[in-house]
Amino acid sequence: MPQVIGHRGAAGTHPENTMASFQRAFEIGVDGIEFDVHRTADGHLVVIHDPNVDRTTDGSGLVMAMTLAEIQALDAGSWKDPAFAGQRVPTLRELVRATPPGVRLYLELKAGSVHYPGIEEEVVALLKAEGVLERTQISSFDHRALVRFKEICPELPLGMLTSCNLVDPVGMAKSIGCEAIHPAWPWVTPDYVAAAHAAGLKVNCWTADDPMAIAMMKAAGVDGIISNYPERVKDG
Repeated sequence: MPQVIGHRGAAGTHPENTMASFQRAFEIGVDGIEFDVHRTADGHLVVIHDPNVDRTTDGSGLVMAMTLAEIQALDAGSWKDPAFAGQRVPTLRELVRATPPGVRLYLELKAGSVHYPGIEEEVVALLKAEGVLERTQISSFDHRALVRFKEICPELPLGMLTSCNLVDPVGMAKSIGCEAIHPAWPWVTPDYVAAAHAAGLKVNCWTADDPMAIAMMKAAGVDGIISNYPERVKDG
């Protein structure tokens, strides 16, 4: 059975990247949660997917241009359902402290120093201060950020995110020093997984929601399935 990883919590049924969504994932019994991190104008690490707040809150504007107080004054739940009114954008520290000890943290950094100078050092410092470095894996489409993480914290597990059918994903991941590859599920085959495993790499695919996709990924032998509906992965 692959690891069950809740995508932005339990985002199929709850407002993504909110504490309500993560708490639902914990109730389901996930092995890990996947979530996204940006940085505010006043230097706080916050859990939100988009570079702006427009889609998932009742506000508008770039995360990097807003203070934490401005962002946390916004409603991050009503867009999903009025029942979730009042949900807020959590900070990384808040989420880390609320996550049960047995649940792994799959932290996706949306952008490294190219947009947020020094953010890699800040993330590592927070993870160390909270004592969760050993159960965290950093992933990113910003592969230069992954290289930087490896430079400053060699023991931190890394996952190389990919969205296309790369010619040599194993070679790329190994050159960075990753522990895992995080490919979009449609590109994953048994041969893909076998090649990764032969090189000592894990494969955590995203975002498999349809029961057929989940079944295909289990049959391919992936190590983890990132899903908006973690209950489908767990019970399927």
